[in-house]
Amino acid sequence: MLALAPNGKRSRKWLQSKLWSTRGEEQGAASLRQELSEVRKSLRNAGLDLISTDRDVVRLDVASIGIDLNDPPEGSATRDLLEGLDIRDPEFEDWLREQRSQWPRPRTVPANVYPVGAADQLSGQRSASLLNSSRLCLGLVRDARWTEGSANRAVGDLVLDLVVRSILNFEVVDVVDFQAQGPLTQAPDTALPDWLLQTRATVVGDRVGLTFGLIAPGDSRLLWSHTDFLELADLTGPASLKLMSLVNQTVFSILEFVLNPKSIRDEPRHRASRLALTALRQVFRMRDTDLDSAERMLAEAYELDPRSTYLGWQLFVFVTRFGERRVGRSGTFHDQVRECASRAVEVAPFNPITLALAAHAHSFVFREYAQALELADRAIAANPLQAICWDMRALTLGYLGEVKRGYEDAMRARALGGPPLYRYCIDTTCCILATLNGRFEEGIRHGERVLAQQPTYLPALRYSAACHGHLGQTVEAVRTVERLRASEPDFSLELLSDENYPIAGILGVSVIQSGLSRITLPRYAP
Repeated sequence: MLALAPNGKRSRKWLQSKLWSTRGEEQGAASLRQELSEVRKSLRNAGLDLISTDRDVVRLDVASIGIDLNDPPEGSATRDLLEGLDIRDPEFEDWLREQRSQWPRPRTVPANVYPVGAADQLSGQRSASLLNSSRLCLGLVRDARWTEGSANRAVGDLVLDLVVRSILNFEVVDVVDFQAQGPLTQAPDTALPDWLLQTRATVVGDRVGLTFGLIAPGDSRLLWSHTDFLELADLTGPASLKLMSLVNQTVFSILEFVLNPKSIRDEPRHRASRLALTALRQVFRMRDTDLDSAERMLAEAYELDPRSTYLGWQLFVFVTRFGERRVGRSGTFHDQVRECASRAVEVAPFNPITLALAAHAHSFVFREYAQALELADRAIAANPLQAICWDMRALTLGYLGEVKRGYEDAMRARALGGPPLYRYCIDTTCCILATLNGRFEEGIRHGERVLAQQPTYLPALRYSAACHGHLGQTVEAVRTVERLRASEPDFSLELLSDENYPIAGILGVSVIQSGLSRITLPRYAP
């Protein structure tokens, strides 16, 4: 199982879930410890030291051994992968069945991404190695019916480059550039991309029309299309909010289509993307069972395809649990979050989404605001189009007391338009920073948008109640506090000062206390 893992590495939880799924958590962990001890003892007796472990991960030293996974089955003594093993665990059987469906695996080089407008033409052999990867694939093509001029070409390449750059940040699809080739055909023993993205820019006077279309590679069916218009003046710099907002709208429309479960063919190579997609949908439901399920699926997705954003969204799960008081401050929790944050940044030190989510953990959980601000700044430098990056820097600036600058960042994040499921987080940041700036009516409006989507979200309820209090709106403030206590029954002004309370010690506490102290709150029942 370790030899079949990316880099020879599996988490302890993953191994437990596959080998001892019918046992309790502690019993399964004990069984794993015993089995690892036996394995290491057997290897040492043979003069080998190949297994290393820590609190979370078990590693096989794949650099010191040979693995026959890619050897042809006719050269093997067995016809089936791992033939002869009899481990009667349903989770293991499901996993083994999926692995066997992919065996023998094609001998391929790791998938690469070719930049938009790459001059070299992809050879058939190179294309095949890319398209046989274990990831979803989006191919870039030009509309053969379009007679392009130099201005059209320049504008189209500019906008497409920004779109592709942001798509790649999410790490859910590979992108291959076929624009320098002729018609795309399928050679024997090769696979076509899952989708083709066709682009066209048409400059007329001072305006430009931009058209994007997703095409089925097999039969050239148009699956999705979108057209938008900009003034040429909107293209004059990377700081153009209109251009950046249009790019983000296009990116999220494309991702929404390609990651729709109905759009993804049910192939084993798509499993990691499917797991990550389902996990993200569950994260934003915010129930305990959904958060637990999302964490497990993100961990398994990372095992199948080690991408930094899968670790980043695990951090988001941890921070959500902490903010919603599902878990308290503890050494174990802190160690888990810190290890995940370090690993995520180590895996992809220039991915803006990963950096932003790591910044969130450092600021909210560890209160390491200088480190968080550095990560958020790096995220924005990596891609200033990503609203998540501006959102996380806005929060960090708010914790540091730079509330005016923080509110500007939050409103920029809102103008850019983050991922649809995530937008309530940006509105929450706007609510918090508006409150800290004394813009209480704006804070209420931001909070109303959040609560329309997430009616029990504690941060929006806290700051919305404070805004009503500052404005002397007693009825609305009391009503909001009652909604807050439905999810947080012990909420009180005194609780805000408890060192174990998630937001204790930050600037927002004094603003909430001063707002709610202006009204008479009903006592809660201890």
